[in-house]
Amino acid sequence: MCPHLPPSSAQHHRRRHLERKTRTCCQKPYGLPLSYPLTALTMDLSINDALQTKCPACGGMMAYSPKRKMLECIYCGSTKELDLTPAAVKENSYDQWAEQSDENLNEQTVSTVEVKCQQCGAFTTLPPEKSSATCAFCGTPLIMQNAKERRFWQPNYILPFEFAKDKCNDSFNGWLSRKWFAPSKLKRGGVQTDGFKGVYLPFWTYDADTVTRYTGERGIDRREESQDEKGNTTSRTVTDWKTTRGTVQVGFDDVIVPATKALPNSILNDLVLWDLNKLVPYNPEFLAGFITDLYTIGFREGLTAAKGKMENEIEERVKEDIGGDRQRITEMYTMYNNVMFKLILLPLWISVFHFNGKAYQFVVNGRTGKITGNYPLDKLKVTLTILACVVVALLFYFWLC
Repeated sequence: MCPHLPPSSAQHHRRRHLERKTRTCCQKPYGLPLSYPLTALTMDLSINDALQTKCPACGGMMAYSPKRKMLECIYCGSTKELDLTPAAVKENSYDQWAEQSDENLNEQTVSTVEVKCQQCGAFTTLPPEKSSATCAFCGTPLIMQNAKERRFWQPNYILPFEFAKDKCNDSFNGWLSRKWFAPSKLKRGGVQTDGFKGVYLPFWTYDADTVTRYTGERGIDRREESQDEKGNTTSRTVTDWKTTRGTVQVGFDDVIVPATKALPNSILNDLVLWDLNKLVPYNPEFLAGFITDLYTIGFREGLTAAKGKMENEIEERVKEDIGGDRQRITEMYTMYNNVMFKLILLPLWISVFHFNGKAYQFVVNGRTGKITGNYPLDKLKVTLTILACVVVALLFYFWLC
């Protein structure tokens, strides 16, 4: 779906508008889920697959324009400004909300009905009163008897799109040209992508004050010389180890983890560099013209992933506290205090390119244009590089000897 369709005649606009009013449109709590297979990225999504905001001038559909940073009618060109003032962010207390069951989280959640398509496996969300619908991804009628009611958190904040769609191809080609191990044929250009779909993906962020007690060993290196029977002197490094204990305190702010499995982990876990100081309060009008994924990873499960990221940082701080030339950590016990969290939506342009019969998925950061994704490797380049490294290592070894 392209959010910037060119206008045609007024009569055509009026007829299209009347047709849209007669359709049944599934309203979502904050968008469509993105649980679709890789090949679905090639589909032409209909206008109803995105949140619709009506133009006050002509009644047509408006879409958020990353270039103009406002809503723009795709028919008459009328605009509407949105508040982009950075929010005074307020976090949610993890202890407070974790004590409640999902069914009792009424204050922060909305109710919706979720149906799985029996044809393509995609999930579609519908309002509770909806009695019939078709899958937004393959058009198959949904079996409403299989519907399940769920409650979802409303996003707390959002980073609106800022990097325009028409810049994505240049960013993609530049990214490929810098991949030395990519096949030369691929880097020369001419690769066709399956278009760029503007998508908001959900992420959890976590804050915490941690206190870690540890036991470890500090290693101090020293040189030890010895002589053989012929009087030749040799030296070696000997490490003296001393047991040590201590406590380190580390504070964390906005540790970001995916709240969805819509993309491969290799891509999702690399999406960490965001200007979160520019978050604005959640406003569904920012979603106009874009697809929005519902989270499938809850805030409790997300904390487990966040703790994994925190532990890596804590381990480095413990090693610094141990000191010496080498460090061993034998035991760590961490207490997590004042844990806070929030749900945010982040903008991505998602696409796929094909090479030698295989599909490679990648995304463009909707704020900066940075590319994250997969690409094919030239086996010959990889082999030659490994051989060159081995030769250099051997030459260096013989030079030392």
